[in-house]
Amino acid sequence: MLPIWGYLAVTVPLVLIPGVSTALVLRNSVAGGVRAGLETAVGLNASSFCYGLLSAFGFAIALQRWPWAWALLRWVGALYLSWLGLQSIKRSVWPPPPTPLSTTAVGSARDALRNAREGFVTNTLNPSIATFYLILLPQFIPRGAPVVRSALVLTAIHISLAAIWHVLWASAGGTLSRTLASGRPRRALELVTGTALLALAVKIAAGA
Repeated sequence: MLPIWGYLAVTVPLVLIPGVSTALVLRNSVAGGVRAGLETAVGLNASSFCYGLLSAFGFAIALQRWPWAWALLRWVGALYLSWLGLQSIKRSVWPPPPTPLSTTAVGSARDALRNAREGFVTNTLNPSIATFYLILLPQFIPRGAPVVRSALVLTAIHISLAAIWHVLWASAGGTLSRTLASGRPRRALELVTGTALLALAVKIAAGA
């Protein structure tokens, strides 16, 4: 039997602590409304599902033989977050021009793919998520239990909790987007978000 309550005791605080995924969902939902935040959440949780599959099929054991892979993941993740942060700061200084009405539908589809891609790549390059799925999660699978099924059950629990949390942040960001749609408040928020993403990048690069 899986130690569900012990797993929840560890997982719930990790989900609730604001981090990279929270910052990204809030940033995109403020910029594009609730829908943009939800699109980002889809990408984030799709990445978590992929990590769950890797954990279920024993990739964690193989990865332990390649310690350099963790360092590479940390640095690539830090660089990507830095790029996202710099893009936000750039928009705070030079806001993008309004989108013509004739290109709204095409732009919406492109934005959806971009938001989902940002969520997927950010989560994949987040060392905290990799550590959770490849090191922590296997510890909650009892000896003799079916590994694949147990890992997928634990993955489903984590994704469900994270998705609920992401929906709440997307809703909050969507509400703010109506207030901070343009002008100085929007630019100030982009600056704050960009600075936060850069700080997270530094923290990840430092191995904290």
